[in-house]
Amino acid sequence: MPEGSAFESIRLVLPDDIQKIVEDRLILVEDMQKVIEYAERTGKRMFNNSTKHYLAYFKPTSVTYWVEYTKNDDGTFLVHKAYSHRMEVGMGATK
Repeated sequence: MPEGSAFESIRLVLPDDIQKIVEDRLILVEDMQKVIEYAERTGKRMFNNSTKHYLAYFKPTSVTYWVEYTKNDDGTFLVHKAYSHRMEVGMGATK
């Protein structure tokens, strides 16, 4: 994805409690925008029939970012949850 690309057009709505959580977790607005842009562009997202929320992830570096969101009628995206992790799972040979 080139610098200054489509993710910048993703407009987020962050309720105060979510804003505090993402600040505490050091998750940037740009990180969440990239997750949602990737999910919307590729269709790689999960839909929860109970909550009517999408869940998507994106791994641009060694960190994987997850965002649970809904798309509003005005084209903005309401963030319900966001988190990240650095875990790598390797399936190497055992002796």
